[in-house]
Amino acid sequence: MNKDKRAQYGDELYEALTNGQSIAPLTERESDISIEDAYHISLHMVERRVAAGDKIVGKKIGVIPIAFSNYCITAHWREHK
Repeated sequence: MNKDKRAQYGDELYEALTNGQSIAPLTERESDISIEDAYHISLHMVERRVAAGDKIVGKKIGVIPIAFSNYCITAHWREHK
């Protein structure tokens, strides 16, 4: 999935959150969505929330392979430099 599509979905999720609406699961439109795509979509939504004044007060800790975690962090910083 390209960067623009990820941003579009992140925007949709942000708008749904701020308007108190629900949307259909993204997997219904993108059956081949990857974990990496989901990470970037979520990150875009969080960035929108922070830009709107929300504060991050904690972090979600999940069980994922350390190699994937390192990849996501490295990919994020590469994209945002």
